[in-house]
Amino acid sequence: MHLAARADRPTVRRDPATGRVLDRGDGVADYNPFISDVAPAPSTRRIRRLVTGLDDEGRSTIVLEDVARHAAAGHGVPTYVATQLWRTETTPADNTGPLRDPYDTDEQLSVGPPEQGTVFRTLELPPDRDWRFDADGNEVRPMAFHTTRSIDYAIVLSGEVWAVLDATEVRMTAGDVLVQRGTAHAWSNRSDEPCVLAFVLIGGNLPGEG
Repeated sequence: MHLAARADRPTVRRDPATGRVLDRGDGVADYNPFISDVAPAPSTRRIRRLVTGLDDEGRSTIVLEDVARHAAAGHGVPTYVATQLWRTETTPADNTGPLRDPYDTDEQLSVGPPEQGTVFRTLELPPDRDWRFDADGNEVRPMAFHTTRSIDYAIVLSGEVWAVLDATEVRMTAGDVLVQRGTAHAWSNRSDEPCVLAFVLIGGNLPGEG
């Protein structure tokens, strides 16, 4: 699996100590924490993926089944794991022809969705204390604030997490949903247990763009 940030998007300036916005301008923060030689920890959730299609007689069936095939650790932390589940490049999506796993490619793929496409992934987020702070409680990694040209549907599957925005933050628990409309945000797990989220990202624009 190859993931890369979209090089054609400028970067937002942020305070390196806190990750807070210093100067957004018209920039979009493209961060790609999932390029790492660190393998996902065995303790993390392995997501089972099933994909439908048609058999030789034109009947609907399961044509692909696997478990955590495209899972990768983020920020060099083995318990911070994203699992890429599916991706489309166009709207409407093309469901014709033989099945092709969109992540079976040597092409560098953007973390966010294409302008007319989608991305479907899960994220297992460990407690902040396990990866953002050292043994003395000092912050060693700021929250990963970022902004993408997309509308994102985020669903908490298990655990709890704080959705952190520029002006506010809100605690979310299993079953809660966030509609993220192209604004700067980060995720903070202040609990003692991992949090698993599912994301559907759909190509879009930024607030205020025509």
